[in-house]
Amino acid sequence: MKKIIIGFILLFVGISSYSQTRINERDTWLLSVGVNTVANFGTQNPFEDLSENSTRFAFRQPIAIAIERQWTKFLHIEQDISFNGFKESEFIDNGTPDKDLFYFSTNTTLKYYFGSHIFKELEWLDLYGGFGLGLFNIEEINTSINGSLGMMFWVSETVAIRLQGVGKFATTSDRRQYDNNHYQFMLQAVIRI
Repeated sequence: MKKIIIGFILLFVGISSYSQTRINERDTWLLSVGVNTVANFGTQNPFEDLSENSTRFAFRQPIAIAIERQWTKFLHIEQDISFNGFKESEFIDNGTPDKDLFYFSTNTTLKYYFGSHIFKELEWLDLYGGFGLGLFNIEEINTSINGSLGMMFWVSETVAIRLQGVGKFATTSDRRQYDNNHYQFMLQAVIRI
């Protein structure tokens, strides 16, 4: 996994050019592909006891794909899909599964890009926050209300690297053993199409 992440970083640093720019045109489409990890360790604070919970991050089939459309200068809508999984006999949230668990998620997110309000001179950086709805499955299907924060580092006019964190708050978490509140973190390559 570390080799994949280092490879992504080296690839995009290598193709960097002088014409780095923020998203500023209407009707821009962005396609992103990368990796994700799911943190399902039974707390509402993703940094609480992080050293004790470091083994509870899922890295099985960690694929994340998204398509995003710009509506206005600052508002975008994104549809994503991601896959991952949890290993048998490793404690996650409310128990220890007796079999490997496959994770599937799809989310619709409305994003607000606010980076130009804070860092006007940094054309190569986009910051955003988002709110949306999701559907996910670990052992049972559940829905979620999501909040996200992220940043994109533009290495050329058409290519960026995205780091994103999403808090997923399940609508029926009290009745689910594994399919409840969790966090998802993503590292993706973004292409302006």
